[in-house]
Amino acid sequence: MRFRFEALQTDGRAISGQIEAPSSRAAYRDLLRRGIQPTAIADAAASATRRHRFRLASGHRSRLYVLKELHALAGGGVPIADAVAALEEACDEPASAEAYRALHAGLRRGEKFSVAFARAFPSSPAYIQTLIEAGELSGRFAEALADAAAEIEHEARIRTELRNALVYPAFLVSFGLLAVLFIFLVVVPRFAAMFRGKFDQLPWLSWGVIAGGMWLRGHLVLTGIVAIAAGFALAWLLRQPEARRQALALFTRLPMLRDGFIEIETARWAAVLARLLENRVPLMHSLELARGALRSPDIQLRLGQVERRVRAGEALATALRDIAFLPITALSLVRVGERSGNLPDMMRSVAQIYDEIVRNRIKAALSIIEPTAIVLIGGAVGLVAVAIFMAITTINKVPGL
Repeated sequence: MRFRFEALQTDGRAISGQIEAPSSRAAYRDLLRRGIQPTAIADAAASATRRHRFRLASGHRSRLYVLKELHALAGGGVPIADAVAALEEACDEPASAEAYRALHAGLRRGEKFSVAFARAFPSSPAYIQTLIEAGELSGRFAEALADAAAEIEHEARIRTELRNALVYPAFLVSFGLLAVLFIFLVVVPRFAAMFRGKFDQLPWLSWGVIAGGMWLRGHLVLTGIVAIAAGFALAWLLRQPEARRQALALFTRLPMLRDGFIEIETARWAAVLARLLENRVPLMHSLELARGALRSPDIQLRLGQVERRVRAGEALATALRDIAFLPITALSLVRVGERSGNLPDMMRSVAQIYDEIVRNRIKAALSIIEPTAIVLIGGAVGLVAVAIFMAITTINKVPGL
């Protein structure tokens, strides 16, 4: 393989170039044997497209790229500070470059990577910092970076599946709303001209629909400005951590959403706990870190009770059963894992079970959205049609018309 490197010579002069080696670790050692101190090593083929990739990277994709590349460099023996410096230099996207600079500055100050990463990427999910911190504790730092990247990919895959499934319902709803808007702006005002001076004789439904259409047509610009301003205000509000927390707490209290949110949190808890145990983190510390990766205060409180009971000597399966946190099937897997000493694999199975439950729930919800949208849009169009028909029949009964 060919690697691109940047290094310092013994006289302090910076140089760069390419070197052939079977791995990045071998390239690092080869440069040291030549009396050159490497500061950055990267796959030459990957570095050729890195700048373009980072222009496209944002949000979870940016975090995924940095974790994967740091895993490759750290696994190859490159010091983590040098790896971060290499990413900082290769990135020309301002927001990402600023995050790398903050991460590099934190490492130079002597902060742990998990702390510096959380400061540099404040919007990162809590489980990323949890997994990285566990890797630092267990001495399996490179593996922890890979685990964090895998969890981001898993979450992104579910998000992509949901987004793809929502394309057709969103298309249907959008065009349905445009059709209703067209009826109120074009069709209703045409019929309103027929009933001018006779509105007091119309049924209340007909009067409401026609008056609503006329008002919307007369205040279209104002309505559009208010709608756009409300959209921007909502987007700004949802960027605020406290507002997001309160909105999440509100939605999780709704009967239709509560069970699904609990299942998502349970899947995340089981997956993070499995990765922590696989990285040789002690059980009590793993339970504490996995609990901190969740977003629901209620679930964190219940899992805190589990930790206290396990610390007092109870089996994990017994503590989970007593607080009714897992169903019988999942509890059986936890119990088998404790007895066989294979708890990480059993927790991985629990996470997979809940992932499947979440996917099935999403599919069931999406199967309802489409017919519901059709009924609502059709109902709105039908309501306008009925209102106009009632108005016509009422006016036709008035003598002299």
